[in-house]
Amino acid sequence: MESAHPPLTEDDGAAKVLLRGLYDAVSLAEVRFLVSLAEPDDIPYLKREPVGLREASLRAIAHLVDNGLMELGDLEALPSTDSRSDDEQRRRPPPVRFRPWPLDNQKALERVRREWWDPERELDPGNICWLQNTPSGDQVAERIEAARGT
Repeated sequence: MESAHPPLTEDDGAAKVLLRGLYDAVSLAEVRFLVSLAEPDDIPYLKREPVGLREASLRAIAHLVDNGLMELGDLEALPSTDSRSDDEQRRRPPPVRFRPWPLDNQKALERVRREWWDPERELDPGNICWLQNTPSGDQVAERIEAARGT
């Protein structure tokens, strides 16, 4: 049976984000970087035009969210059950879980666009949003990986 999702290849910015999502939640900073790898030209990442890169990133996110391949949300820390010393625990990040935003797709995308209004804003992992693959997104990403032989 063929997928109902639009085809993606490993060279698409959206596909690069989806592939990264197989292993962990993806920050908006990572989205911007991964999309930049798919953009044409041999312009180094830090010299790319910020407005165009922001718009390309938002298009990739919209494609993934609108097709049910990824969700937008936040990471929340879980209570630690670690019995190691405080010093040992500080060396490792606390366990976290992805919490989808309680918004429909359109409202979630509007929130990202509104909060990322400055295309030159410094993006750190965790500010604005995180993305996580849905089970359908994992299936599509696994097919992309299989097609490229990894």
